Amino acid sequence: QKSCDLVESRKQTPVTITYPKNLPVSQQVDEIKDALQIAQVVVVAGETGSGKTTQLPKICLELGLANRGLIGHTQPRRLAARTVANRISDELYTELGHAVGYQVRFTDQSSDQTLVKVM
Repeated sequence: QKSCDLVESRKQTPVTITYPKNLPVSQQVDEIKDALQIAQVVVVAGETGSGKTTQLPKICLELGLANRGLIGHTQPRRLAARTVANRISDELYTELGHAVGYQVRFTDQSSDQTLVKVM
């Protein structure tokens, strides 16, 4: 019952998902959603600054992929993990550590309600 309650509470976590119009990835949201629903593994390639890092987790959220677990998002550096988590939480209009959190060595800024965890 505890697990079922957690899934239900995760579904109710309020997030407002919008996509900036000026990013190339934002122009391909529907195509990326279709690919994620069909395939187990999807590779998205794009130029630096195209929005892959910040928009792909939001697309996964919109598809409901965080209802039963976390969307894990890896970054190569500790500073990058904190910065990306902060940016995504800002874009979702949520406080860092709630719907979006991060974990780096000796620091875990997440909770049971975290949907996207940047590591």
